[in-house]
Amino acid sequence: MTDKIEGHAVIVVFGATGDLVKKKLIPALYNLYAKKIIARRAPIIGVARGALTKDEFVKLLRFDEFIPNGEKKTLSGFQEQIYYLSLDLGESRNCTDFAKLVQSLGKRHGSDGNILFYLALPPSLFESAVGVVESSGSLEAGGWKRIAFEKPFGYDLGSARALNDCIVRVFQEGDIYRIDHYLAKELVQTILVLRFANSIFEEIWNHKFVDNVQITVAEKIGVETRGNYYDKAGAVRDIVQNHLLQILALVSMEPPKSLNADHIRDEKVEVLKALKKIQPGQVVIGQYGEGVVEEEKVLPYREEKFVSPRSETETYAALKVYIHSKRWKGVPFYLRTGKRLAASFAQVNLVLKDAPRGLFLEQESGPAPNVITIRIQPDEGVAIEFNAKHPGYGMKLHPATMEFCRPCQFDMNSPEAYENLLHEILRGDQTLFTRWDGVKASWEFVDPVLQIIKNRKKDFPDYEAGNLGPSDAERLIVEDGRKWCLPRKRDAAAG
Repeated sequence: MTDKIEGHAVIVVFGATGDLVKKKLIPALYNLYAKKIIARRAPIIGVARGALTKDEFVKLLRFDEFIPNGEKKTLSGFQEQIYYLSLDLGESRNCTDFAKLVQSLGKRHGSDGNILFYLALPPSLFESAVGVVESSGSLEAGGWKRIAFEKPFGYDLGSARALNDCIVRVFQEGDIYRIDHYLAKELVQTILVLRFANSIFEEIWNHKFVDNVQITVAEKIGVETRGNYYDKAGAVRDIVQNHLLQILALVSMEPPKSLNADHIRDEKVEVLKALKKIQPGQVVIGQYGEGVVEEEKVLPYREEKFVSPRSETETYAALKVYIHSKRWKGVPFYLRTGKRLAASFAQVNLVLKDAPRGLFLEQESGPAPNVITIRIQPDEGVAIEFNAKHPGYGMKLHPATMEFCRPCQFDMNSPEAYENLLHEILRGDQTLFTRWDGVKASWEFVDPVLQIIKNRKKDFPDYEAGNLGPSDAERLIVEDGRKWCLPRKRDAAAG
């Protein structure tokens, strides 16, 4: 593995005036430029409908919000690499202007025909954007041609397949980068290292030692400005189908043959294919009502901007999932996500089976279960909860924690998720990106979940903003004789 990017490339960003570009892509590209990874190598062409000059486009990007003082020279050089093209995707005659700009910048910067097309667009516009790319002749010259786009990869299996057909009609699978930004988070990537580079973990990473696995992505925030999208999607489509299932696959996959991108993704896909069909009693959904978050009263979901006042969209989902494999025989995986909860945190908890309790039967509560926690955010790290002797007379047990604090251990600024993703796309490494067979397998599991939700009578809202979710989510795990793992108090406060 290397940080080096071979050759130069033109970066074409469709939907260049949207929030994703301003908040994520441009800051990430600037960081790559400042680190001299793409300096003078990658002209950036912003493409959108608005009739803007380059200066107006650059001003729209609001560099003052993320560029530290003292970097004016670096910023000036970066801005010289930015270009803008006003283009209506519905007007095929604009393809000529598009082709001329891409070709001229490629020659000026010595890109050798290498082009990255980034679709920062709603999926409904993908076909039009791909049509412009194809009609412009930009794919005919030498060099590599890659396309990247964000989730959602459809709203169900049928729409996902139609979306994929639109892309693969023009691009090969090896040139397609489906982005799930969670896969670029440091602690998500650390899962592979933790498991396969440490025998103390991998030897117990199975049904003989693990009682249950919990994967949580919890948020204090509501839908904010995303009501129009979220009310059509809901928690299952927005988080479960991608983030949670991708983490589950990394946690439960078999050792890959190598660190080759396809070997890793092969094993992840095998997990997704092995998920047992879910039953109605294994699905809990909810929707938040009014409540108090961080001492402020907040609106119920149905009163959020761009949300239907009669919405039956779920803002919370909890699932109990089983994997049909020798490694995880009988081990439940509890997945949960929600908005307007008591804390913002994302973590994986492996709860180990109880040790023989013969020596400590007289203890008031007995030994607490050992838990391996991977904290994705906040306070990134890994913790192991175990039982220790309480100081003093007698043999009293006390819970203790050993932990790895990533920011404490590595005194450096790690790349943000999008910086990582763009770096890997330009390198041509697909490890952090989902493959079509993985997307297909995840939808084959999720479609029945969506059908269960559709058929279920919804008595919404059913949980108060600022708490831990609907009471049914508690019953889902308590009825199995287990309980949810909570974040540490300081993590909850930080979230």
